[in-house]
Amino acid sequence: MALLYLSLAYMLGILLGRLALELLGTECALPGWLWLLPLALLPLTPLLSRKPKPNLAFAPSMRWPVSAGFEIPLAQRSPALAMACGLCIAAGALRYAGQPFMPCWTANDLAYYNLPANQAFERRAPQVTVTGVVDSYPLVADVKQNLVVKAGQLEIDGHAQPVSGQVRLSTGIRQRYAYGQPVRVTGRLVTPPEFEDFSYKEYLARKGIHSLFYSARIEVLDGELQGNPLLAALYALRQRGEHFLNRALPEPYAALANGMILGIESGIPDELYDQFNATGSSHVIVISGSNVALIAGVIMALMVRLVGGKRAVWFTVAGIACYALLVGGDAAVMRAAGMGSLAVIATGLNRRSTGLVSLGAACALMTLLNPLTLWDVGLQLSSAATAGLMIVAPGMIDGFRRLLASADLATVAQGPVGSFFEESVMVTLAANVTTLPLVVYYFGRLSIVSLLTNVLILPAQPPIMLAGSAGVVAGMAGLDFVGRLILALPWLCLTWTVNVVQWTAALPGASLKIAGYGLGAMGTTYAAIAVVKERSRLQRVFDRLRCWAAPDWWGRLINPVAASGLAMTTVLAWTAVASLPDGKLHLWFLDVGQGDGILIQTPSGRQVLIDGGASPEALFSELGAVMPFWDRTLDLLVLTHPDGDHMLAQAELPARYQVTAAVHTAHAAQHPDEAIWRGRMADGGVRVTEVAAGAWLDLGDGVALWVLWPTPNGVAGEDADNENSLVTKLVYGDFSALLTGDAGIASEHLLVSGNTSLASTLLKAGHHGSRNSSSHEFIEQVAPQIVVIQVGAENDYGHPHAEMLAELAGRTILRNDLDGRIHLWSNGQQLWVEKGRQ
Repeated sequence: MALLYLSLAYMLGILLGRLALELLGTECALPGWLWLLPLALLPLTPLLSRKPKPNLAFAPSMRWPVSAGFEIPLAQRSPALAMACGLCIAAGALRYAGQPFMPCWTANDLAYYNLPANQAFERRAPQVTVTGVVDSYPLVADVKQNLVVKAGQLEIDGHAQPVSGQVRLSTGIRQRYAYGQPVRVTGRLVTPPEFEDFSYKEYLARKGIHSLFYSARIEVLDGELQGNPLLAALYALRQRGEHFLNRALPEPYAALANGMILGIESGIPDELYDQFNATGSSHVIVISGSNVALIAGVIMALMVRLVGGKRAVWFTVAGIACYALLVGGDAAVMRAAGMGSLAVIATGLNRRSTGLVSLGAACALMTLLNPLTLWDVGLQLSSAATAGLMIVAPGMIDGFRRLLASADLATVAQGPVGSFFEESVMVTLAANVTTLPLVVYYFGRLSIVSLLTNVLILPAQPPIMLAGSAGVVAGMAGLDFVGRLILALPWLCLTWTVNVVQWTAALPGASLKIAGYGLGAMGTTYAAIAVVKERSRLQRVFDRLRCWAAPDWWGRLINPVAASGLAMTTVLAWTAVASLPDGKLHLWFLDVGQGDGILIQTPSGRQVLIDGGASPEALFSELGAVMPFWDRTLDLLVLTHPDGDHMLAQAELPARYQVTAAVHTAHAAQHPDEAIWRGRMADGGVRVTEVAAGAWLDLGDGVALWVLWPTPNGVAGEDADNENSLVTKLVYGDFSALLTGDAGIASEHLLVSGNTSLASTLLKAGHHGSRNSSSHEFIEQVAPQIVVIQVGAENDYGHPHAEMLAELAGRTILRNDLDGRIHLWSNGQQLWVEKGRQ
């Protein structure tokens, strides 16, 4: 127990150290070794005072549940322990003073050259050049790539200066970077900003980063990869796992699986993450103690057989450390890894592992390495939840059992129903009780549906973690088919999780905003929880309650494991059957924002994608919603022209899907902006062909895609990129759809004057409904019954234009900004329409 007291005293010292520096009005760091002096005196404290003998007859005691792991006789406390705690407080204060949030910089520190945060977007602000190496795992979030660069040299005003420090920057996804890659970066070096309700400066400081690069231009330098070889090897494994999950699962399930298994949360759509936050269920996304326990169990079981019990302990601890680094090593992960390592070591030494002592020791060790970690919200929430499971949950479970016993339902408590309520409802409620004050304090909201959401989704999380990890390992080992087969179960559980979260987030009053809940209110809440815990009257409430129905057969339900397996297998089978082609032609005008994205599925299931928009995240999510979960193939990609809002997302598809072929125009093939698309197609082994007016693509089943424009030579002019857009006509029986890309009035005039067969059932309006497309004569020639406008909500271009909408008066108009995803299907004679938003 002394270890717990010393750990708490040390962390209290860190808090006091920050308070002292703020009162003194300085953040300048003291020498970094001073904190070692108080710790060096700790072994002497037993000599300074003799521990009194306890009076067992009259010694009051504070008793905690046995599962909490300790019992503290108050009379056994000694002055020696008090002195040791005092030394730990001093050590904590000095540890913070040696590494405060904002040290006093010198000319050898990169942050010394930072501009103020308010000059981040001033174009006239001076720029610097930093030479260094990529010092993080590159995280891709839609069209952005986030990097950390470790600086070695800075050039400013023609002068080179050796510096040390890290800088964070965002860049595009055209060039992909790797850990350890030497780079030279030029841009505006800026101090991270502080917002009204969030300090980005302190957030980055906890990670050892004190600078941001804006308008960064990156040049990759020649030379071998640098950095830590172990991290490089772990990040290479992480990249293989991420690549496999991205190719094996549709979105947003691939992004969620990456977060839950590999700690890569950057790909999760913001809207979905907000829904997890609003329902109090975002904890399932992050790596937690359950992941560490799984890794520890597997390694321990394997190494016991290979090298024996005691030696297996150290291999297991090393495996836990490598796993923590593999998944990103954030504060919550390191806390779980520390507790797991202590538990494994205790097992190897045949010592009892005490939960709260391990928790305190793990947190103290983390703040010993980095005192700023104490303010990490993830660490605070995970520690509070862990403490709740050890302190609050046993009492709740005991009360639940007493309630059932008082109602003559003891058999229920011993059966699967009782186990479900104990392991899901009571445990979830206990974690919510201890984390709720922190959530309200930091985020200003109270989730009313948190308990409901967590009770519904928690049973689905073990299969995601266990089968998902097994599938990733199989995929990284080159067993793609086996890995994809294993991932069918995690996909089903991820689908359930997402649907439940989206349903509960949409309930009225699901999340309430709480204002004015400050530090004092949070402290008072935790004090109230402590009082209730020690002097709880909840038992009386449980004793007064009576259950209104208690059939004996509840305790003799069918084996839950067998029932769950049968149910999941049935659902997977029927889902696969429902996803099979239905003999009709399907068109989806995907909701990809301000851009075009059209998916065609033929009656036998061949799939063609025309364009894709600018956002890979949006395109992947839309494809994941309409394609079968097991289908990761696309037969044909059609690029109408090399504008970013048509091309950029499509360029990323070969990294996720098996793409057979792609077509584009001769004009696009010569365009420099298309280089990224051609490079991605080549990397994915996609066969690329040029097409022009007069060509046609036989899609099978009587479906044809005719190419109407441009001619082989195309047209020249100021807007040549748009006017050379690929214009195609999809034909199936009596149904036809004219798909025009960004073709404008000039192209439309040439098509009309060329006596091209334009009449179609459906027209995809050119250039997102701008005033420079869909001319009167063109509309008259096409004579469409339905006009689809692919346009983003509240776009900056004023699309669709009022003049263009007036021209379409009397016709059925469908718009992505108003109707969401638009789905049309036909048997060649009839046409059906479905809108994503009614």
